[in-house]
Amino acid sequence: MAIRHRVALAAFVAVIALSSCASRPVDGGSPSLAGASPSDISLSAAALAPAIDIVSPAEGATVSAPFVVNGEANTFEATLTIDAVDESGMTACVRQLTATSGSGTPGTWEGVLAFPPEEDPLRVMLRAYTFSQVDGSMVDLVQHPITVAPDRPAIIVTSPRCGDVYEPGGLVLLTGSAALFEAALTVELRDSSGSALVVVPVTAEECCVESPFTAELTIPAGLSSGFYDVVAYSLSAADGSVDNEFPVQIEVRGGAPAPTG
Repeated sequence: MAIRHRVALAAFVAVIALSSCASRPVDGGSPSLAGASPSDISLSAAALAPAIDIVSPAEGATVSAPFVVNGEANTFEATLTIDAVDESGMTACVRQLTATSGSGTPGTWEGVLAFPPEEDPLRVMLRAYTFSQVDGSMVDLVQHPITVAPDRPAIIVTSPRCGDVYEPGGLVLLTGSAALFEAALTVELRDSSGSALVVVPVTAEECCVESPFTAELTIPAGLSSGFYDVVAYSLSAADGSVDNEFPVQIEVRGGAPAPTG
């Protein structure tokens, strides 16, 4: 009887051991997601994804100003900032953006950085980030180096520069250069939807070769505080479409808050 009792006890222990091994993850990994729902898996992936990602230009790319920057983000109220900082620490250009969604729902974003090119290739750190709702510090920073070629676009705006601040009713001195047929270009102040609020016809000093231009643009007195674009462009001689856009984002402060919703 004692022998049969010991054999039965050993068999029971073996069954328990096998059951325990079967319930453990292999190689110390995470428990299987085989039984998880698609929504659970999506939520897990979103939680692990970085808050901001730069998709283009890629790390090490060479671009010509102005250039498009785009990526993905999941930030508070979908807001973020992009900029390009040279090796001396100077900010070549900065732009405030709003992604297609945020606050827990990943979205996409896109913006243009436009600044006068240097005589030689300019190595910059392309950055994207947002600001903490707690203390206003920079958070969720992602960055990588790119090179801005010295290629000169048909229109270059030297004033205003990215991030310049004006008051409603303030005067913007427009300066730059253009190499255009008939030396004709247009400068507009546009809101965030792309609608033109002010339109200024401009003529450069000479036709068909790069030459300077100057003009003035007055910020509307009742304009709401917020971010706006000063955009210089020409019209295609072939079909009259907008061409050679050079957009510079400025900030207007001191007006009524911009409407939401």
